[in-house]
Amino acid sequence: MRKTPQQERSIQRLEAILEAAVEMIAQNGVGNLKMTDLAARAGVPIGSLYQFFPERAAVVRALHDRHTERVETGAERVFSKVTSIAEAETLMESAVDVFYSTFRGDPVYLPVWLAAISDPDLQRLNTDHQARLTAIMCKIFRPLLPEGSTIDLEIRVMLFVYLTGATVRRAMIEDDSTARRILDEFKSSVRKAMFTP
Repeated sequence: MRKTPQQERSIQRLEAILEAAVEMIAQNGVGNLKMTDLAARAGVPIGSLYQFFPERAAVVRALHDRHTERVETGAERVFSKVTSIAEAETLMESAVDVFYSTFRGDPVYLPVWLAAISDPDLQRLNTDHQARLTAIMCKIFRPLLPEGSTIDLEIRVMLFVYLTGATVRRAMIEDDSTARRILDEFKSSVRKAMFTP
């Protein structure tokens, strides 16, 4: 974003812009998001829109940041109470289900992620997000490992973070029954491999 709003009126304008972007992307996809249409839908002057976002990609990045912040905050909150490996495994399985159910009903998550595939800036932001999430989980899980453990925890958690996103996105394009089979198989693999030497 070009500017971070400080005053209540600017904060409300930014929220109106982002909510309008969510509605428009849900209806027509990222590729059809036009700045003039977005300003009209949000009920703000085009100049106000450009004060916050210099281009469409910046709007998409702001929505991407909303999703990643939500995931990181949730992971920190949920996993911070873990006291054993068994509890960590159970919570990891639960996290896969929560991630799926939360974002399957979100009309913007998949289009924004698909846009990230071809946008180098979004790819970098996504990689940074995965690294932060990996660091959060490793910090919590490392003390749970037995003394002398040879597990490469960082790589395993990084793969869990990456593959959870990929698995959930694959499940999201299936009917719910097939999606549940995909998620159950993935969770079974995680339980067998995550903390096993």
